[in-house]
Amino acid sequence: MRAFVAVGQKLSFADAANELGISPSALSRRVAQLEDSLGCRLLQRTTRRVTLTEVGALYLDRCVDILARSEEADAAVSKLAREPQGLLRVTLPNLYGQLRVAPLLPEFMRRYPKLKLELSFDDRFVDLVARRADVGIRIGNLETGDYVARKLAPNKRFLCASPDHLNRFGHPTQIADLSRHACLHFSPLMEEGRWRLSHRGRKVEVPIDPVVRADNAEALRQLALGGQGIALLAGFLIDDDIRTGRLVQILPEWTIAESWVFAVYPHARFLPMKTRVFVDFLAETIG
Repeated sequence: MRAFVAVGQKLSFADAANELGISPSALSRRVAQLEDSLGCRLLQRTTRRVTLTEVGALYLDRCVDILARSEEADAAVSKLAREPQGLLRVTLPNLYGQLRVAPLLPEFMRRYPKLKLELSFDDRFVDLVARRADVGIRIGNLETGDYVARKLAPNKRFLCASPDHLNRFGHPTQIADLSRHACLHFSPLMEEGRWRLSHRGRKVEVPIDPVVRADNAEALRQLALGGQGIALLAGFLIDDDIRTGRLVQILPEWTIAESWVFAVYPHARFLPMKTRVFVDFLAETIG
C-alpha cells in the first residue's frame, strides 16, 4: 500500500522508488502484487507516463487515510517515547524561512541527529495533508480550520527609508508627511492605495500613490536601501538594516495591526514526536 501511494502521488516509478529507497523493479512488483490481490488495475503504465485509473484514484485517497491512521496507531502504542527519527516534512514562507528558520536548523539537527528534514519554501497557501507535510510555518491571522496553530512570535512591520532618501526629501515628523514622499507598497499586505496605521488607539488610513507596487518584500527592501522611497516592511527583513543604519525607522509610534508567526499541523490525537519536538524547538528559539 505504501508503494502504491508513493507511485500514485508522484506518478513516477523512478521518483517513488528513490523516495522509498528501493529499486524501480522491486517497486513495480509490489504494486503488481497489490493489483493482483485486488483483482483490478490501479495504474496505467506506458513507456512515457504513469496515470491513475478511476478506481486507482479512489483507492489512493483511502490508502492515504489508512496509512495516516496506521502512523497514529504506531505512535499511540509507542507513546511517543522513543527518540525522534525519520523524515520531517516542513513548508515555510520563502523569505521568513530563509532568514529566520534556516539559521536555526543546524542546532535542531544536532539535537535530533536521527531526524531528516525535507524543506519546501513556498509563499502560497499549502495544503499540508495534500503535500504530506508534517508542519507548516505561516504568517498572518489564521483561520485554523482542520489544523492546530501554535503562536511562535509576533510579526511586526515598520515604516523605513534610507538615510539618503531622508536627506533629500526630509524626515517625516507626522503622519501627514507620508503623502509627500515616494512610497514602496507590498501589494499583498492590505488594500491598494492606503496604509492603515494606529497610535494609542487612534487609527488612520494614509492615502499613498506608490511609485512601486510589488508582491516581493525583498525587492522593496532593495529599493528602500537604494533611496527610492519609504517602505512598510516586516521587522525580520529589516532588523539588521535598522541596527546598522542602512535604513532608518520612521514614525516609530505608528504601527499596523500586529500579525503572528504560527506553526500549523494537522489535527491528530497522537502528535508524532518528530512534529512535537520541532514545534517546541521553534517556539523556544524564534520566540
